[in-house]
Amino acid sequence: MAKPIDELSTRKEAYRQPHKNSRQRGLSRAVNKPLRLQPGARVGIVAPAGCVGEEALHLGIAAIKAEGFEVEVAAHVHDRKGYFAGDEKRRALELKDFFQRSDIDGIFCARGGFGSIQLLSHLNRDLSQYPKIFVGYSDITILINWFRQHCGMVTFHAPMVAMDLAKGLSLRSREHFWEILTGARRNWTVNLGEVIRPGRVKAEMTGGCLSLLVTTLGTPYEIDTRDKMLFLEDVGEKPYRIERMLIHLRMAGKFDGLAGIVFGDFTNCTDDSSRDVRQVIEELFLAADFPVVMGLTAGHGAENLALPFGVPMSLDSGDCTLSLDESPVS
Repeated sequence: MAKPIDELSTRKEAYRQPHKNSRQRGLSRAVNKPLRLQPGARVGIVAPAGCVGEEALHLGIAAIKAEGFEVEVAAHVHDRKGYFAGDEKRRALELKDFFQRSDIDGIFCARGGFGSIQLLSHLNRDLSQYPKIFVGYSDITILINWFRQHCGMVTFHAPMVAMDLAKGLSLRSREHFWEILTGARRNWTVNLGEVIRPGRVKAEMTGGCLSLLVTTLGTPYEIDTRDKMLFLEDVGEKPYRIERMLIHLRMAGKFDGLAGIVFGDFTNCTDDSSRDVRQVIEELFLAADFPVVMGLTAGHGAENLALPFGVPMSLDSGDCTLSLDESPVS
């Protein structure tokens, strides 16, 4: 029997009440923080996914060197196999090699595209012995979550070499990125845009590109969201596809026991319908029992703030902010 209108209204109104107490959840006990990048550190550049443009890579390398770091590019970074940066075994081998080498201090991905998921069957948990700064987003979402979940490493959803760094970061993104990786900034607070569901929570962050996360469902590499703060963003997906993927995550149980959700940029995610991404999110999460906030400038938008996965972060809907509570590097 359908519930009376007034009962439904009462239930929704109850969900709108702020949480009485802050919650501290999703803080992993086994966290391997990478060493910070020191002046003159050597950054290794890999291409785990799509093929890389030579000019864009050159510009990105110049940006890294301008910050005072040395750069080594993986030998086969310019290989091409269709839309991939060469053979999947070779891509995996170069990635593992850079982790195992003591003279490589951090690993930056050249770009996303497609192909990271092919590497998973060629990687193993022994890499947990070599925690290093590992940076990427978009298709690299697959890898930053795998290294966090299966190797216990703190990883970074952050700008890539032949993409953001090649184009030039905004002043805020540049300071945010390098100060986090060098340990110069141990904590920060950024303003968000809009509260969908109120609440305060402290947890580690996971997530990334929505369309990539959905591809892990039902596999041995399925994303673990329980007690985590889930970050979601995407590019070039129409609102109905965003809605379909969010419902897929919900049906797969990925919102059960969730600490909260922070939505980033959904760039070029529009169509000619009267339903936009904001409306989709509001309707799906209006009655959620965890905080839901939109407007973090991270992902495929004009600004891409670096986000560490694996250290405590605080979400507060009262002042609509997200805060990093401790340094992700040692």
